[in-house]
Amino acid sequence: MLSSFPADVQAEMLAETVYREYPAQALIFRQGDPADRFFLVLEGAVKLFRISPDGKEKVVEVIQAGHTFAEAVMFMQRPVYPVCAETLQPVQLAGFSNKLMLHSLESNPQTCLRLLGHLSVRLHQRLDELENLTLQNATQRFALYLVSQIKDRSDDTVELDLGLPKGLIAARLSIKPETLSRAMATLRDLGLIGSQGRHIQIPSVSKLLAEFA
Repeated sequence: MLSSFPADVQAEMLAETVYREYPAQALIFRQGDPADRFFLVLEGAVKLFRISPDGKEKVVEVIQAGHTFAEAVMFMQRPVYPVCAETLQPVQLAGFSNKLMLHSLESNPQTCLRLLGHLSVRLHQRLDELENLTLQNATQRFALYLVSQIKDRSDDTVELDLGLPKGLIAARLSIKPETLSRAMATLRDLGLIGSQGRHIQIPSVSKLLAEFA
């Protein structure tokens, strides 16, 4: 995001960057807090979630190291965080100034276009997730979640480790933990996955997609 800025702008942005470290299960900000920065996860993972009127938690996204979050808030008329952010493990963050970023974007259209492209990708991801949650059953959701976690799709046979606790995966998919367990059992019974703890074996990704995509 910063690479297309001139060197002097990059230096100014980095001079205003704050670096923070948090232990696991620490609250970074609350839903409705004033938003003056967006963040890059340098190490660890951050859970973004909303609190419903009845007090229930809805997981919106899990941000892994190397990815940013809260950058779209800088364009809102009333810049407040629309979600809560909590660490899942010890986390290191870099926080960038929204005000300085907006000022820099005004004179750097190339970076502005790059940021818009980034936000468009995020929007399409959210739309895909919304479709999955409204049109697919729990087993389909979990099957597609597994496929989304595969980094190298060159092989049809894949092994992977679930990076998140099953309870959090269930919340991410808007299902109950026991429903997730039944979905895993269904996939095992069909011979589409094997599992041992968080370790998952997928004998054929193409068969899994053919069954549930």
